[in-house]
Amino acid sequence: MSQGWMAVPLEDSATRESLLKDLRSGAGIFHLAVIGEDGEVLTQDGLDVIYKWGAEGFPFSDERIQALEKEAEERKANQSLKSLLVSPDRDFVIANDGSKVKVESLEGKIVALYFSGHWCGPCRSFTPVLARLYKQLKDKGEEFEVVFVSADNDEDAFEEYHKEMPWLAIPFSDSKTRKQLDRIFDIGGIPSLVVLGKDGKTVHTDAVQLVSKHGVDAYPFTPEKLDEIKAEQEKRRAQQTLDSLLVSNSRDFVVTHDGKEVKISELKGKTVGLYFSAHWCPPCRGFTPELVQVYNELKQKNAEFEIIFVSSDRDEGAFKSYFASMPWLALPFSDRESKSELSSYFEVEGIPTLVILGPDGKTLTAAGRRLVGAYKAAAFPFTGSHIEALKSKEMEEANAVAAQLPKEITHSSHPEHPLALVVSAYKGPYGCDVCDQDGTGWVYHCAECSFDIHPKCAKPEIEKKKAEEQEGGGAKKEGWVCEGDVCKKN
Repeated sequence: MSQGWMAVPLEDSATRESLLKDLRSGAGIFHLAVIGEDGEVLTQDGLDVIYKWGAEGFPFSDERIQALEKEAEERKANQSLKSLLVSPDRDFVIANDGSKVKVESLEGKIVALYFSGHWCGPCRSFTPVLARLYKQLKDKGEEFEVVFVSADNDEDAFEEYHKEMPWLAIPFSDSKTRKQLDRIFDIGGIPSLVVLGKDGKTVHTDAVQLVSKHGVDAYPFTPEKLDEIKAEQEKRRAQQTLDSLLVSNSRDFVVTHDGKEVKISELKGKTVGLYFSAHWCPPCRGFTPELVQVYNELKQKNAEFEIIFVSSDRDEGAFKSYFASMPWLALPFSDRESKSELSSYFEVEGIPTLVILGPDGKTLTAAGRRLVGAYKAAAFPFTGSHIEALKSKEMEEANAVAAQLPKEITHSSHPEHPLALVVSAYKGPYGCDVCDQDGTGWVYHCAECSFDIHPKCAKPEIEKKKAEEQEGGGAKKEGWVCEGDVCKKN
């Protein structure tokens, strides 16, 4: 083996199977158990220990890990810029030109530790956002600094990425400090932005979403500032109207396919859907035809309903091409600021998203996509009481159907285990593993494998089995169990 360690011979399957049975704590193959000098198991979570503590975790005993945890707690209690950023042989951080900046010069400033790596797509997307915030705060004369903590694979990648950043960095060569900061702040993913107050204490453990949603308005990221933002949001939502959402200083309209302007005032009194979507997104391309069908059906019924496309396409050409497949209105693609504000305001974290506004301009639901998928045009007008009535009716019908279904089945798509009919397998919707569509309520479920089938998807095999039983002489005799083409006494 290239790593230099030993291995159980491949032909010794008995030993390998015994070790897997005795020492593997989970279902995965990637696993590390550590055995002490006395042959006793020290830990079955060796991967987690090494990921968190590295070589410092040796000999990986409970006592050693507890000692490391205690040291970490003490460092956290006495946390300062110096304790975080200074090492025995380094008292500086570096600028993107390689020049050294003393850590002591950062004391008294608000400092953000930016955990990032050039190989990480979300990091490359967030870095320009953080750079805009950084410039705005510097232009205002704020005492603010960022220190890059690299997760790059090598020094060349680090230097190339750091050149894109106007702030400071921990030298890439100081891997011990970088790993220690990862541990102290429990960095489980990147990008991550830890904000330190002027005293060096932690103000916010991950401000990425704050910066993305609120930009400079979130500064200085203190609990008081976050409370202020929350109060402002609640006030804005209480006063929300179509105008407050869709009208800007330079625009009071949305557009049709031919560029005709439709005044926002013409939409007042209607139920309006804000459709966040993009052509590059496969789930969006899958949902759009479904939404078009619902829209056209409601229009045929003269429903007071409209949709506004809020594009996340990469350029205007892609926007126009995708918009051509839609029969509704759109926010002008050129108004990227309004698009960003709407995405932030409604906390759109993925597309497609369909936000439904009532006739008064207030938000009815941000789950329009799910409601359209579940109820089609019947979901209109999307009010809470209407949806509850639909759910109640759906459950009554489902209960009636379920009462006629077998309580347990086997299915060709999952022959390993029987599937039990249960009213709810999860807290929310489930995904049918046969048709790949969401479902709610009754489901044929395998608890061991988390395998689920809509009753309607299981119905063809259920009916086939019934027909086979009838051809074979009708219902099974009490006390007998039939499996395939063999019946046995129970």
